[in-house]
Amino acid sequence: MSFSFNDENSLKIEHLAKRYPHKKALLLPLLWLAQKQEGFISDEAMTRISEISQMPFMHIYSVATFYTMFKLQKKSKRVVEVCRTLSCELSGSEAIKKHLLENHSDTYEIVEVECMGACGGAPMCTLEGKYIENVTPQMLDEVLNAN
Repeated sequence: MSFSFNDENSLKIEHLAKRYPHKKALLLPLLWLAQKQEGFISDEAMTRISEISQMPFMHIYSVATFYTMFKLQKKSKRVVEVCRTLSCELSGSEAIKKHLLENHSDTYEIVEVECMGACGGAPMCTLEGKYIENVTPQMLDEVLNAN
């Protein structure tokens, strides 16, 4: 099974390639596009990204595994990410994580991640990439039960 970017993403890649002086600079945008297209980044997608960026497969793999936001396997459950950095932790993210694990782990995968860049809205979570700021257990229950 081989991977190819769909027509929409191929156009985006052409546009991005004009903005970056070196093909290597396309790496992160290509990983994002592959993940958005398929829901995860397969070995086939990394092989295609390697061809486009003219970088070795292992370099693509090392970048994809370094960042917590990239997923290399298709998820069987929907994902809730909980920020674990200082602002969120001081604002109660540990209690949020505990609440999620006790009440929602059967239907959601709970993942701790590093800073989401929204410290002013701590504690912070995402539901499938959508920010939920100033989270409380009650708010999470409402959001998760509505989805």
